[in-house]
Amino acid sequence: MTGTSFIGLLPFQWIALLTAVLTLLLLADALAGHYRSGFTFRVQYAPFISGGLLIVAAGAAAIAPTTGWINRALRGAGWVAVASGLIGFAFHHYFGIAKKPGGYKWLLHYLMYGAPQLAPLALALTGVLAIIAARGLAGDASIGGLSVRGLLLILVAIALTGAIMQTAILHYRGAFNNPAMYAPLSAPVLTVITTTWIALAPNNVMLVALKILLWLTFLIGFIGLGMHLRGFGRQMAGLYILQFNLLEGPPAWAPALFAAFAGVGLVTVYLL
Repeated sequence: MTGTSFIGLLPFQWIALLTAVLTLLLLADALAGHYRSGFTFRVQYAPFISGGLLIVAAGAAAIAPTTGWINRALRGAGWVAVASGLIGFAFHHYFGIAKKPGGYKWLLHYLMYGAPQLAPLALALTGVLAIIAARGLAGDASIGGLSVRGLLLILVAIALTGAIMQTAILHYRGAFNNPAMYAPLSAPVLTVITTTWIALAPNNVMLVALKILLWLTFLIGFIGLGMHLRGFGRQMAGLYILQFNLLEGPPAWAPALFAAFAGVGLVTVYLL
């Protein structure tokens, strides 16, 4: 299942490369959050170990896609990332909500001001993406009776749904003080619906709509990244106290996740 080459890379090489980029973005925001909490628990180092392994394995697979031991390493790193993400999700939920004063009675407060509940699941999803990429590089056209193309589209829909939910709660915390903060609730939502539709009942009309929506989602993520980074300069003292504003400001690289997952979708619909 090689597909059509594009700038010298085959589809699953692109997906492996995007896996490495996604993981790097996730770890950058995780570092800010875990550093801000002072790495209270040693388990807070876990995503950097599992994520680091995944970045190395995915990058190597993008460079040498036909090397057997690299493919096996990518699968192994993917499963480690899945386990790490699921454990992190349980950890965030228990220590970020259940064990906090007031617990679920203060659910909205802890969702807005506590540890981001869905962030660890993003690492688990990149692990799944790595496993699918490894299977694709090995020549598998289907996994568990489902086409690799369909699985990738479903994964993109799930990932964007999580990103939309996490963004919605954080932008709500910010009172949507800028109209652009509604953007992640526009095209990305339609992208989720259309991607699911195409995965379950493909047709040409919806495929054209999906391509347009994926490009819009990519653009929203790219512009959002610029707005978040610009936000540091607009904080009190701006870049002169970069570390403080980086830790206390909006998650710097979070909008890029929209662009990266949209990129996975674009590779899927154009090249597979």
